[in-house]
Amino acid sequence: MAATSYKLQATSSPPFSVAHDDPFVIFRKLQELARQERGEEDVIDLSRGDPGYGFTPSVRGREFASFVLLLDSILNESAEKRFEQTSKEGASAIWKQIEAIAAANYTGATGQHLITLLQKFIQGAVQMAKEERMEWNDTDIFSGLFRHSAMAGGAYLHPQGELLTRMVVAGWHRHDLGVKIMHSDLLLVNGASHAIGALFKGLGEEGCGFLQKGDAVCITSPVYAPYNRILEERGLPVLMLSIDPLTGKLKREDIEMLRKTETQVKVLFLIDPHNPTGFSLLEEELEELAAIAGERNMLIITDEVYRSFFPKKKTMLVFAPERTICINTRSKIERSTGLRFGEIIVLPEGRKLLSSLLGLENPDAFFKLFLAAKAPGRAGGQFQHTNFIPGPSQLLGIAHILLGEEERTRFLASMTQNRDVFTKTLGLPHQGNAYYIIFDLDTLAGEKTRMLPIEERLVQLAKKGVIYIPAYRFFAPADRLKPGALTSVRASMANSTVERIEEAARRTKQVLCENH
Repeated sequence: MAATSYKLQATSSPPFSVAHDDPFVIFRKLQELARQERGEEDVIDLSRGDPGYGFTPSVRGREFASFVLLLDSILNESAEKRFEQTSKEGASAIWKQIEAIAAANYTGATGQHLITLLQKFIQGAVQMAKEERMEWNDTDIFSGLFRHSAMAGGAYLHPQGELLTRMVVAGWHRHDLGVKIMHSDLLLVNGASHAIGALFKGLGEEGCGFLQKGDAVCITSPVYAPYNRILEERGLPVLMLSIDPLTGKLKREDIEMLRKTETQVKVLFLIDPHNPTGFSLLEEELEELAAIAGERNMLIITDEVYRSFFPKKKTMLVFAPERTICINTRSKIERSTGLRFGEIIVLPEGRKLLSSLLGLENPDAFFKLFLAAKAPGRAGGQFQHTNFIPGPSQLLGIAHILLGEEERTRFLASMTQNRDVFTKTLGLPHQGNAYYIIFDLDTLAGEKTRMLPIEERLVQLAKKGVIYIPAYRFFAPADRLKPGALTSVRASMANSTVERIEEAARRTKQVLCENH
């Protein structure tokens, strides 16, 4: 798009305060303003971290899921014709039924394509089971897909997550991390937000009582804003590990502070790869933090939902397997945040030590605690018979895993291209980050523009059709006092094409740089 002249015009009263309001409320107000000013089609929204607004989930995963739903509707047509688990010899009979259903409902080429997808899905799942020394065959996978109409949401599912689902997710992690993760090491949750809430509930006063008001924790800054809000609400004092937004490196003096502090720090929280900076912590940083946590007997909670954007990145599960609780999802790399499908990972050595650290009677009690904590209400376990991740979400999620490799590769490449174009157009020095970019608007602004309140600048950008989320409340309270915190914003590279990302950068320069 050709650049056009733009004149900054002040508004009488911005409808929010960056210093006091929730940033996830602010960006919705900016979205509404941008749509009113520009119309839906001309808005370039860089505030959202969920990629489903700019890209669609795995096409083959969705094709497969629709086929399985059709098969389910026929194989479970009535109580009398309900799908039942059969012997190994029954697989050929099921395949004949499936081929007949495909022939009756699709053209030849489409039907064969769907059967091929089903075959590929089964081959992948059987291989992942084999890696856990479980001799599964086609019939076992058919049972996981069709028994109890799981794809149609026909029954309450296993509270920890269906066996087929956990088997595939564990296999994904083994291949991605090189860590021996088994299906029994997973507890499925309704996305990372659910995991965060369940962990605080399970560890808090309403759970096992490990984290009481006044207990100190350590967390990075800036950080995903809801963590700051939870820590404030629960009265948990914070020791801060500052991350340089331009390089992603931890400040050396903060690491030494954590090593030497006389304060008893109970939990080390790491978001790695990091939201909002978009960087990944260095292996030597992770190794050093793991050693400090071991010396001081700290629990480690690591939130790794962006790890797939750093292929083969090592995880804290490598450096401190005995004390790490890992939160993960594939929703970002699969462009399927609406599935609400993630997991808590704790290795056997972790369940042993952490159970002792939390005062639980045995390692088995660890997952029992969080099975209870992930339910609504308090942590008494009133709803342990349910899962909170519907069957369609579980099966569609693993379909994306097993069938979406080519699309993941293209999406990862597009994100890298988006980042490179954005930073080049704005002249930002970031290198090595992915997904997010955090930057200070003051570094781009002319003298007159810098005199305007941050709220005014965000409003003017929205009127120009570009939306950012303010990053101020992503910083810990101590870091909010530092220069640049109030005027920093987070930009997501996940929701637009490279052409629109470049246009967003151009418009940002027009508003901030060319009017001074």
